[in-house]
Amino acid sequence: MTLSTEQAAAIVLEIARCDRLLRKLWSDDARDDVLRRRRSLLRLLHDVPQGFQLPLDWQPPEHPQTANLKPLP
Repeated sequence: MTLSTEQAAAIVLEIARCDRLLRKLWSDDARDDVLRRRRSLLRLLHDVPQGFQLPLDWQPPEHPQTANLKPLP
């Protein structure tokens, strides 16, 4: 089984949607659900052979509660 270009593009869009949600969700339960979905999509892109290479960012966005915190000097 291989992914078509359209299928890979749809998965990449869904990962971007998960990233946008993670930047806004505060509830840990909701974040866990989205993180699980994001991991599954990344695993699908990584494990299924493709005719081209996509850059994958495995690091999810930070929790909105801590995203803007700056380290103390």
